[in-house]
Amino acid sequence: MAKRPATDGAPRPLAPTVTAAYRDAVDVADSYRAVRTAVRLDRGILRVGNRFVPLDRYREIAFVALGNASASLALGLWETLGERLTQGIVAGATPTPSNVPFRSWVVPPGYPGGEVGISVAASVEELSRGLGPRDLLILLLSPGGLSALSTPPAGVTGPEWQRLLAGMAHAGAGGGELTGFVRCFGGGVAGGRLGRVATAGEIETLLLDRGDGPANVAGGPTIPLLPAEAASARALLQRHASLPEMVPRVAELRRPPPPEEPLQRAGMHRPVVLLGPADALRGASDAFADRRWVCRLGGMTIPGPPEAAAERLLARAEELLAELRWTPHGGADPAGAAPRSEARVGAAIFAGVTLGLPEGIEETEATDRFLRSAQRGLTRRGSAVILLPTAGATVPGRGPPGGYVEAEGPPGTIVRSLPMRAGLTDVGPVAIAAYRAEG
Repeated sequence: MAKRPATDGAPRPLAPTVTAAYRDAVDVADSYRAVRTAVRLDRGILRVGNRFVPLDRYREIAFVALGNASASLALGLWETLGERLTQGIVAGATPTPSNVPFRSWVVPPGYPGGEVGISVAASVEELSRGLGPRDLLILLLSPGGLSALSTPPAGVTGPEWQRLLAGMAHAGAGGGELTGFVRCFGGGVAGGRLGRVATAGEIETLLLDRGDGPANVAGGPTIPLLPAEAASARALLQRHASLPEMVPRVAELRRPPPPEEPLQRAGMHRPVVLLGPADALRGASDAFADRRWVCRLGGMTIPGPPEAAAERLLARAEELLAELRWTPHGGADPAGAAPRSEARVGAAIFAGVTLGLPEGIEETEATDRFLRSAQRGLTRRGSAVILLPTAGATVPGRGPPGGYVEAEGPPGTIVRSLPMRAGLTDVGPVAIAAYRAEG
């Protein structure tokens, strides 16, 4: 019988498994491959999302690719349709590949109202208005695209608008609330307004979702503002009326669309979600399972601010460990849900998180808050909490906003994971509570 390597009861290092999980999460949620699957051309029949139509139905095919994965989305569409694409706009956090021959911008992370974002929004509106009844507009949207579609309300400067949104966020407004507020009161073509200004015969929207729903991706340019959403935005404005003096002007200058406006127009089809948190969770969990960890889903998406999300992840992990009858020395109890041989490395609980941030805001600070809060909640020996970003690096020199903390580590110490190239995807961070067996 082969002699088992001595471990002195020390748990195996996490770093190799974390690295593999990070790469697998991004690989499974690769937006380039998702576009190549969703858009196909075969013997004159064009597939776009869930629809199959004859290619000669369209005089022109134009596209707009926005957000953190815009470069990958645009490349996938170009390599599928090539010169059949007659017009295109690409804008996101990373440069567009040089072989994609269309207008492109790098939009810095931040709230809507920046100069570059305002220029992009004007270009998108100009392109949309210039299409004809026999033209197709393909929207490729990923998180981070809001700043490229939304502009300040009339009479409000970009810096004023950004200060207002930042003030609301610092006062406790959540990411979904702020996106709804921008959809309601902002200018540009977010909040369903692109569907009203575009003159294309058909509009197809393909998007990446972080778990907050299509309306929260790039501000939902083809999703009309609902009365309940408008009421929520007005209530948020009222709660923060003591912020900058410009707030009353926003209320007067930008009213929500009247409820009697049609919710859809002919030729504007329901958005198709290409990728979501489930894809990244599947990739990360497969990496752990391949290394003989017991894997369980703690939640598809845990919303809320970093501290609350960390607390909910650990609470859910304790529930699942109780179901497994987890014991630190032997893994799962033989009478539990998993045999001892399956659990001899550890148990891992997976969940997607949103960190409660408005779309397009850099995540490093929120990630640090999540991990430090999680470390304070780690009570089991050999436990750790991991956060894997799927958006890649957004801050030069700092690497990706992700890493892990361990119960035995010095308080507040964050071990960062390996950098992953930005622009591939963004379906939100993957959070993992890991519990290693000790022998």
